[in-house]
Amino acid sequence: MKRVIDGRVALEARRLLAHTDEPVATIARRLGFPEPTYFGTFFPRLTDATPGAFRQTHQG
Repeated sequence: MKRVIDGRVALEARRLLAHTDEPVATIARRLGFPEPTYFGTFFPRLTDATPGAFRQTHQG
């Protein structure tokens, strides 16, 4: 069950990073992470990219 939830959170994170200009810290809090650093650890585990790197290659 945790894998399903993590996958959904990562999907929403990818969507927000690619289609909004919201700061990464705002996206992290919006997704329920109490600290942006937790999001910074979570996101690369599921996507093999940092939030900033993902945004650079997918925004536009």
